[in-house]
Amino acid sequence: MKKNLLLLAIIFCAFSCKKDNTTPTPATGDLKIGTKWVYKYTSFDAAGTVLSSDNISLTITSQQTVAGETWWVATGSGTPAFIRKTTIGYYTVQNSVSQLQFKVPAAVNDTWRVTYSNSAGDYGDYKVLTLNQNVTVPMGTIACYYAEATDSNSLEDKVWYNNANMLVKQEQYDDNGSGTMFKAFSLELVSFTL
Repeated sequence: MKKNLLLLAIIFCAFSCKKDNTTPTPATGDLKIGTKWVYKYTSFDAAGTVLSSDNISLTITSQQTVAGETWWVATGSGTPAFIRKTTIGYYTVQNSVSQLQFKVPAAVNDTWRVTYSNSAGDYGDYKVLTLNQNVTVPMGTIACYYAEATDSNSLEDKVWYNNANMLVKQEQYDDNGSGTMFKAFSLELVSFTL
């Protein structure tokens, strides 16, 4: 079963930290203690009916050095998570390894892979399709990079993100059991406090 991208992985998934020697050095001027994201989380069934909708939040509560790297510790309704902003973009820990989540700055056709779990085929190959695409979320209309993630045979995620807010909107897709993909859930930025 595929996992959600950044926020749900951060809020709901437990993980351990392990240094990835290819991770670049941190950039300055990134997040700080007290940075907070509030998202509207909506889940859907295969027919497109809303199953649930609620606000969830994530707050930077401290910094921690792990294997010589400084990480922001983010807490929400689940296990604390680790986030780093580097000169390449935002990294998180998934599958016990630091992985690029959002490439910033990015150009059209930039690609990267996020491995969601140890399960075979549980990954997303991300590709930036558009720069400066306006997306409207409860917080307002925000200019974002737009990227899509696919696995070996289907669309997994659509994400809108930027350097200022990180994740602005996400739509995750799943198979209805007969090979037809449907939007399983969405995240939309309600507020962001730096």
